[in-house]
Order: sequence, then structure tokens, then C-alpha cells
Amino acid sequence: MNRFTTVQHPVRIASHSPSSQFNPLAASGFSQITPPPVRPSRSHVRHILLGSPEAVRQTIHLLHILRYTETGLWSRAIAIQDPLVIPPAPGEVISLLRKQV
Repeated sequence: MNRFTTVQHPVRIASHSPSSQFNPLAASGFSQITPPPVRPSRSHVRHILLGSPEAVRQTIHLLHILRYTETGLWSRAIAIQDPLVIPPAPGEVISLLRKQV
């Protein structure tokens, strides 16, 4: 048995006189185009894990196990030598949680 099924759709052919305007929507049976639903804009959150390499790695894997995010979406671990400055975007706030792992 073939996994693929061919489906044929009837084709409508519209006739029109040269003096009238051809309306492809009317010819196709549609009277108007419905726009796609409007989705609310999503907010973004910047996650920053700061700690020992093992603690950061454990947390990334825990967030994966909890199905919060994929491990491959995180950047590689970067050693920090100098003070870290994270500039906020207009209207952003920050909340910190310090947890022992």
C-alpha cells in the first residue's frame, strides 16, 4: 500500500468579458480574504546563569529536564575576568535569585 495519497481538487474556470474586471477571489469561490489572527506580542526575558561552571551546567540541564528550555539554546560558558555590566533596555527591570545547587 502506498503511503502517499494523491488528492485531486476540482478546478473552477471563470469566464469574463474583456470589459469586466476579473476578480480572482470570486472565481475561486471566496468573497474576501480573511487576515491571519493577530497574536499578542511576546515579551522577552534574558536569562543569565552566573556561578561555577558545574553549577551553571547543572542548572541548564535541570531547566531542560523541567522542559523549560533546550540545552543547545544556551551559549557556551564564558569565563569572566572583569566586572560584568549588563545594560538594561528601556523599561526593563531585574530580579535576582541566589540558590545553592
